[in-house]
Amino acid sequence: MTLKISWLLFLIILGTSSSWAQMKSTVLIQSSDEDERVEVSIDKSIYFPGDTVIVGVNRRDSVTSAVITTSLMIEGTTLKYIGKSKHRAILPANVTPGIYPVRLSVKDSEGRRYRYDSDCAVTVEEFQDVEKLKNFIVLTPTPGSTDIRNAKTLDRDEVRNISVKFNRDSIKTQMGPQFVRITTSVLLRDGISASSYERRVMTFRSHGDPKKDRAMFIQYRTAYGQYANIRTEELDQVMVPVDSLPDWAILGIHIEPDYTIKIGAVDRSNTLTQYYRVRGPAIEVGFSLAVPKVLYDTRPNDPVDYGNSSAMIRFYFINKKTGNQFPVSAGLGVFGVNSPIDVGEGRGGFALSSFLDMAEMIRILNVGFTKKINFGLELDPFFPIKRKMRVLLVAQAGFSF
Repeated sequence: MTLKISWLLFLIILGTSSSWAQMKSTVLIQSSDEDERVEVSIDKSIYFPGDTVIVGVNRRDSVTSAVITTSLMIEGTTLKYIGKSKHRAILPANVTPGIYPVRLSVKDSEGRRYRYDSDCAVTVEEFQDVEKLKNFIVLTPTPGSTDIRNAKTLDRDEVRNISVKFNRDSIKTQMGPQFVRITTSVLLRDGISASSYERRVMTFRSHGDPKKDRAMFIQYRTAYGQYANIRTEELDQVMVPVDSLPDWAILGIHIEPDYTIKIGAVDRSNTLTQYYRVRGPAIEVGFSLAVPKVLYDTRPNDPVDYGNSSAMIRFYFINKKTGNQFPVSAGLGVFGVNSPIDVGEGRGGFALSSFLDMAEMIRILNVGFTKKINFGLELDPFFPIKRKMRVLLVAQAGFSF
């Protein structure tokens, strides 16, 4: 236990010494025939854009008449003498985060000039906070819907061209880099999730200088390992990855800040979700198996031995806007049989079908209701073997494929 405490104290002392070294250092100035020690110090360990830097320059044991000036290698920054061996400068609002040593420029009594880099350094960090996504993110070329039941219906090619655009100039100046997680999901019409894909991307407010933007991009990519595979063009726009787009499937795009990067407070309401529907054909063909119950027969005096199943090829009409099937469908197949081949004199036969699907009416209101089940009322022109044609009113429940 004593060993652990001693090690912890050593780390604290080491870290304190490192910070102190950046805030204060001594430089030995040497010319051909004169030496002098100069103590250089700054007033804070960390600075932010727009902060004021105070640099102290104290000459110790001076025997020279050399003129000493100080400078920072930050574009647009000039250290001005304010008295009492102190110099002041205001950091530009667009300064690139980094470590900038304080440099001394010396002119000796004979007019010779010397330059010295001190160990005293100005560490500039940037303001970092999480911007509201709605302030700088839009989905192009067309926005989707925030309600999955009213998803925006687009052609397949239009859905594949959807991208997430970053309006970088809308990011406030003190927000810093924005790390974003984009999750795309494909939901089939029957409510089954087909695929899901996640991307992590980053952007930041442009500095107005491509070279500076490039430098910041490299710095962020190096600092945050999980973002090492991003590309510079993705600072402005990111294509939405989609592997498969079945007919009438719903594409969901969910965007949220990446809180694995410890920047700013966690705000779970700061999200952006849009839904798109992939347009499919206006008529679809399917197959259904059902258990029918004859409610009314127009020829009750000509009895038929109705079996307990029917098998139909069905034609479904699709709403071009919502992708929902109309509750009424048409069909053709065998009816009133115990098996599809059990068709004979007095038992079962062939039928045309007009089916009112109550289950589909529920699905129009509830996206999650399964597509496999159907139940409702059916009106069938029925053609039994060696019996007269009749019209049946039937209640049935079954499965569709």
